[in-house]
Amino acid sequence: MNTNPNLRVISGRHCKAVYFEQVIPENQGNPHIEALPDRLNQNDLYDKLFSVPAFKGDVSQVDIEDRLALVQQIGKSFWLPLASQFSKYRQLYNMIKIGYQSRNPLSPEYNRQYALGIEEIFEQGTDDEGKNLAGVCHTAEMYAEIGLSGIGKTIAQKKLLELFPQVIHHTAYKGKPLKRTQVVWLHVECPSNKSLGALCRNFYSQVDKILGTDYYERFGEKGGTIEKLANRMVKVANLINLGVLVIDEINRVHKAHSGGDDRMIEFITELTNTIGIPIIVMGTFKSLYLFNKSLANSRRGIPDSFTENITDRMLEDSKEWEQLIKALWDLQYTLTKTELTEELKKVMYYHSMGIADITVKLFMHVQCQAIIQGGSEVITPGLIHAVADSSLRLVQPLFERIRRGDTAALVEYEDVKPDWTEFNEYLKEVTHRVYVHGELAEEHERVIQSKKRDEILANLIQFASKMVDIEKAELLSRTVFDASSGMGDVSSMYQQLADLILKQKQTSTRKRTESTNALPKLAKIKKENPLMSEDDLRFIVNKGAIQGLSVEESLFKVGVIKIPTEFIS
Repeated sequence: MNTNPNLRVISGRHCKAVYFEQVIPENQGNPHIEALPDRLNQNDLYDKLFSVPAFKGDVSQVDIEDRLALVQQIGKSFWLPLASQFSKYRQLYNMIKIGYQSRNPLSPEYNRQYALGIEEIFEQGTDDEGKNLAGVCHTAEMYAEIGLSGIGKTIAQKKLLELFPQVIHHTAYKGKPLKRTQVVWLHVECPSNKSLGALCRNFYSQVDKILGTDYYERFGEKGGTIEKLANRMVKVANLINLGVLVIDEINRVHKAHSGGDDRMIEFITELTNTIGIPIIVMGTFKSLYLFNKSLANSRRGIPDSFTENITDRMLEDSKEWEQLIKALWDLQYTLTKTELTEELKKVMYYHSMGIADITVKLFMHVQCQAIIQGGSEVITPGLIHAVADSSLRLVQPLFERIRRGDTAALVEYEDVKPDWTEFNEYLKEVTHRVYVHGELAEEHERVIQSKKRDEILANLIQFASKMVDIEKAELLSRTVFDASSGMGDVSSMYQQLADLILKQKQTSTRKRTESTNALPKLAKIKKENPLMSEDDLRFIVNKGAIQGLSVEESLFKVGVIKIPTEFIS
């Protein structure tokens, strides 16, 4: 068996099939789905993913060399699952099950594909209704994980994949023989030479490593066109009953070469649409526009369920950064345990820029330096500055350019941050679902809001005009709008505007009352106040006050105030 020795391999465990009862009707009677483990809840997922070095002894009784070795274990053993991991686990779990719904080994329709020939079905594609040549409409989904290099995309995906067995061996189902090998997940790297043929060979190598087969020798070394290699890969993916294919380093096909990015993405989407293999692609910011560009020219459309998750570095005031630095700070092997102060957090963030991988490495280097220097072994801001200047000297010049807003640095280093003009145009043009996390999310919202300022002001005026005359509505709306130049939180602007209108009404009422009291009292006929309709803002606010709600909560409850993202296209 001739495989690529430089291929990074992620592999998991094998197990015998044990079938679990399914609640969802579409999942019942399907051995591929029933053999999957039950879903974990959020607490169980955290317990399984959270990892720290095992040492629990007295640091003062450990010599210098062993303490330095303990520090090295942080990089190998520390892993803190963040809130986003649970949503990604849920997405992965659903993705695998839904992908198997249309690939039930007991289904006559699915088995008809083998009679017609998997390669033939792949070549023919799907019709207007999404059905392939065998009449099967596949349920597979596709997902992209795009993010900054060093934020832990690959290791996070690896930990989530390992929650599932990689290979399930079936022997019998409900008393009937079922000899079948089910590969639940497979992780392969995109080839460094950007060739579709090389991707297929990497696929064969990985399958051979986990199953002990000889697909690389049988198919990878055979002559023939790239199309033949791809068709053989499709056949193997079906033979092993693949649950989900994870293709890492998709950014390596950013530029056309040996088949090109269009050809690669078309092949990936056809695997999902025609054969029903769910696919996750992962890459850096270089690959941000790969799908938008390539799919526009693809013969097969992007799956309706396709989503793209774009993650940037953590913000300094984010909950994720606070959780990371606190959990990391507990792993001190210095003689003196340094308390985490706001100043230390700021210095750590300044030099790591909220990138988890760099944060962990910097903390390890700082501890090692404190131990080697001897003395009290206290971690100080000065020590962090010194260590960062030395151990992170390769990235600090780049970070400094980014801190200064040097746009040339962004063009030069695509993996660190995308060009803002292209990025925002991309987000406005794509039709699939895109979720943006981290600093990119905040900056993008500001950019979009700056372009929407006229619309925001118009909406504020329209909102105010329901409570006061149009002239006063414009005056008060501009007052609130100008306070932040239209860049404040949109929901807060609505609240401020509502408060301002109510205060003005209260002031006006008080002045009228005082003026009336100053005049001789005249007998007048008592009039009943007209009943307010339920959609009258005064009625809504008054009703909310009775329930103990604020003005903002009252208006938000009935949908008058919208969340900020609803004003962003």
